[in-house]
Amino acid sequence: MSCEDILQDKWHCLIKSIKQYEKAAVAYSGGVDSTLLLYAAKEALGGANVVALTLVSPVLPEQVLVNCRAIVKEPLFTGISHKEISAEPLEWEDFVENSTERCYLCKKKMYSLLTESMRDEAQYVLIDGTNVDDTAEDRPGHKALQELGIKTPLLYAGFQKKEIRKLAREIGLSNHNLPSNSCLATRIQTGLKIDAETLKLIDRAESFLLKIGFSGCRVKPRGSYVIIELQAADMEKIVTSSNRKQITSYFYSLKLGDVALSFNHR
Repeated sequence: MSCEDILQDKWHCLIKSIKQYEKAAVAYSGGVDSTLLLYAAKEALGGANVVALTLVSPVLPEQVLVNCRAIVKEPLFTGISHKEISAEPLEWEDFVENSTERCYLCKKKMYSLLTESMRDEAQYVLIDGTNVDDTAEDRPGHKALQELGIKTPLLYAGFQKKEIRKLAREIGLSNHNLPSNSCLATRIQTGLKIDAETLKLIDRAESFLLKIGFSGCRVKPRGSYVIIELQAADMEKIVTSSNRKQITSYFYSLKLGDVALSFNHR
């Protein structure tokens, strides 16, 4: 069986698994995984029976929310409603303390909010974009989804990340090559308390890098210095004289200190 045949089989499995629900509420983050899932839900159930749910909180990068709002308005998603749910994790002591359990505790509370938001819509089933690659890593948040009974159709159909991107590109999803992202709290070292000011600084710094042409960067404050984690393909570009001067000047203006570079493999 060819790779294309395997991919089509997985797509048919995905559609079939969603069709068992009368209506679907998609936990929508604006990333390629949840976007493909949102498109699949529309194909399976029709736009009128699908709602995209986006959690809005201080840990959500501003540009991510902008992307979410823009994508659901694209023609491919006509008929789907988009609902934004507010969350205030900085009011949760176990989140602010930033222990090794933070991701699990936060995910469970966040998805409980999504579930609660649809309490009066009993026909809707909440589905999430978790895929096979997510289970191969240490993802405490996945444990929370299992405990809450959140459905993960992409995982059920056996989709890997590379297959999601390939299919998203073939369908024509505008964010098929969008780098993976995570909440702003992941930039802060475990054990250090999370506060609003630090989250805002990180968001401003990452927005600046995106503006000058570096997508998928993560800015990680480390006391007297800051680490910019970027895509491997951007390593050479970022050390050119003009880019280096722009970045160091802006980061010093934010009082983030000296800049160190690293790259990821996502």
